[in-house]
Amino acid sequence: MWQAKLLNQATRARMAGRRLPEEARANLAVLDGLNGRASALAQRFVVVDLETTGLDHTKDRVVSVGAFRVVEGRIRLGEVFSELANPGRGIPVESIKVHGITPDNIRDARPAWEVFRNFLNYLGRDIVVAHYARFDMFFLNRVMRAQYGMRLQNLVMDTVLMCRAALIEPDPYGQKKGAKRCSLDALAARYGLEVPERHTALGDAMATALILQRLLPELSEAGWKTLGDLVQVAGVQ
Repeated sequence: MWQAKLLNQATRARMAGRRLPEEARANLAVLDGLNGRASALAQRFVVVDLETTGLDHTKDRVVSVGAFRVVEGRIRLGEVFSELANPGRGIPVESIKVHGITPDNIRDARPAWEVFRNFLNYLGRDIVVAHYARFDMFFLNRVMRAQYGMRLQNLVMDTVLMCRAALIEPDPYGQKKGAKRCSLDALAARYGLEVPERHTALGDAMATALILQRLLPELSEAGWKTLGDLVQVAGVQ
């Protein structure tokens, strides 16, 4: 966790003296007071999923954001974030077949940067969790850099990495044995979870939150008990 705090200190030094919106100034301070020795099970998480116009980081854009808050292992169903975003470009038919979001659905939606400003306020100081988090974080950080000149400062965890630490045998030769066991569908099947709205931002965020609930105790049993441990095995920069 010291690496995240070091990067945060560097960002704060670089942003010093700049006039930033309130939500950006608050985000600079999100790591203050975090204790790496605290129980991982006692943390506050925001589990997020994005749907996009495609998988190409260079040209595709966000069309939907869904998130649930998980506090001390419990999903707070009354604290949900869900909003469509206008990507400012067309949505390929191939993508519509996956998530079902059509141009008509997003015609009156706000642009992603406005949606994300609200999401940033919803997120607060909580730890971000996503499945294959680097994908979602690329899009979130692109908006952050464009609007505020910095990346998101919250800790970020990946449930795929949690799965590999808790459920997959060590792989010293990099053969990726058991990698398919960490897919969202495979984990949902392992835990007997139904995912009725698969490939929607809110449906996949709920599935990931339910999986997080189950992975955290398994990580604790495997010896990864503290927040610092969780950052070590599942943290994403």
